[in-house]
Amino acid sequence: MPESPGLFETIYTARALRRFKPDPIPDEVMFQVLDAAIRAPSGQNAQDWRFIIVTDPAVKQKLQDWSLEAYNRYQARYVERPELLDELPRTQRLSLKSVRDLAHNLAKVPAVIIVTGLKGRHSTPGGSTFPAVQNLMLAARALGLGASIFNFPLSHVDELMELLKIPDNNQVYCLIPIGYPTDKHGPVRRKPVREVVYLERFGETWPFALEQPEEGWQDRWIK
Repeated sequence: MPESPGLFETIYTARALRRFKPDPIPDEVMFQVLDAAIRAPSGQNAQDWRFIIVTDPAVKQKLQDWSLEAYNRYQARYVERPELLDELPRTQRLSLKSVRDLAHNLAKVPAVIIVTGLKGRHSTPGGSTFPAVQNLMLAARALGLGASIFNFPLSHVDELMELLKIPDNNQVYCLIPIGYPTDKHGPVRRKPVREVVYLERFGETWPFALEQPEEGWQDRWIK
């Protein structure tokens, strides 16, 4: 198992990566990712999250078919005129192109993790599941894997539940394609803390944040 970066380096370099090598994920690596995921907090300690590792080529092909259908519907303008993608700002352009690539190649991803939880178990659905999802994706980054939430297949959620024999008392929260990425991990661009964090009341400036660099403290943690 590869040596992992430190916590803050992991956080500051975890990007949503959507292009993968065909290399399978060793069982011990996948186990570590999911063993880290379930260390997250859970409301009332219910731990009702469930994770399905999908590697079956036929199932992944079905997920890809549903993804393409959703992509063609939601991004119709870029399907009809792909050149429009090149006119977008760099960050948006790269993100949409990687989403397009994943929709067209989901069947080739080494694994897709389906995340479910009990219906009605929590007053804020997802609030006791997505902390585990974040743990999962950070653990993936720490082990040299790439991952991101990719919910286009949920356009056929009823068929997905039937295909994977998910009980009716569960709901699917998200799908996470995971594998060794062809793109690189690295620092992510974010709005400065000063623009998104307030002190005491909404809209009230936090003076300390004003004194910090716009790129934050990435230089402290990225080697």
